[in-house]
Amino acid sequence: MKTTQNPVRTTMFFGLICGLSFIPLSLYSGYFIPWPKAYWMILCLYVAAYGFFLTRLSKKSPLRICPSLLFLFPAVFLTSSTAIFLLIALGIFSWIRSGICFQTMQAKRFFPEIILSLGGGALVAGLTPVSAVTWALGIWLFFLVQALYFVWFEKTGDKMAEVEIDLFEKARMGAEKILSNP
Repeated sequence: MKTTQNPVRTTMFFGLICGLSFIPLSLYSGYFIPWPKAYWMILCLYVAAYGFFLTRLSKKSPLRICPSLLFLFPAVFLTSSTAIFLLIALGIFSWIRSGICFQTMQAKRFFPEIILSLGGGALVAGLTPVSAVTWALGIWLFFLVQALYFVWFEKTGDKMAEVEIDLFEKARMGAEKILSNP
């Protein structure tokens, strides 16, 4: 018997974790790095973590996303505008997802990738995040929109990665099945 992991659910949960962790990270990183740079550095960490999740999901080597991340981290210190940094981050996010992890870059994937990336960014910009709480909500909203990528592009047979269930879990499920039958 096998259980499955759903990338849609995992992306939504990852977004929730990122949103919840953004508030304490932004409060404490503000002591070491000036305000906008601290937020941008946290966003870089989230893009990197999500990129490593995508490499695991696509069964690619995690080293493949390192060159793209080498463009993102210097952008924190080389840009002076939040809008420019976020556009760079969205571009690298899309590059990691469609260019490195899921490499079937066809026209049918290109336009929805732009719609999801820019649409998610536009929704976050529509929130006009000015505090750590609104940034946290915006990050979660962004990842909720990004979960649509897996809804649109997955084949029904490849929707979920299979994971073996151990014998104890199998026995527990068998006992629950026996007890639930009257």
